[in-house]
Amino acid sequence: MAVFLLVLLILGVYKSKVKMLIFGAVVLATPLINEMLKLLFQRVRPNLHRLIEIGGYSFPSGHSMNAVSLYGVLVYLLWSHVPGKVGRTVLIIISALFIFMIGISRIYLGVHYPSDVIAGYLASSFWLCAAIWFFHKYLRRT
Repeated sequence: MAVFLLVLLILGVYKSKVKMLIFGAVVLATPLINEMLKLLFQRVRPNLHRLIEIGGYSFPSGHSMNAVSLYGVLVYLLWSHVPGKVGRTVLIIISALFIFMIGISRIYLGVHYPSDVIAGYLASSFWLCAAIWFFHKYLRRT
């Protein structure tokens, strides 16, 4: 939540209302999409070697979905401001590492199956790509 508010504040300072819109839409809609998918599939969490207790359904992983949405939209927004191939490569590698480690942590803690994490990555990637596509359609119209 702190990262979300900080990014909104920075975008607000730079008067990027359109970028605030795509950032907010991607990040705020992800938990709603995740909840709808969890209710649709209703997969119980693993109960073998669980290191923490957590309620709710397992499939897809909400943390994985949120990670892809947050770091993916940040990469998208920062892309044009990072100079050169090296800078952009570093941006992608750092974001991918954060996303990967969040997914691995959910499996390590025993609260998700690997398929939950992969499904979270895929669902959120689809949502992120769709949001960016609609964003570009909107920009072409205005």
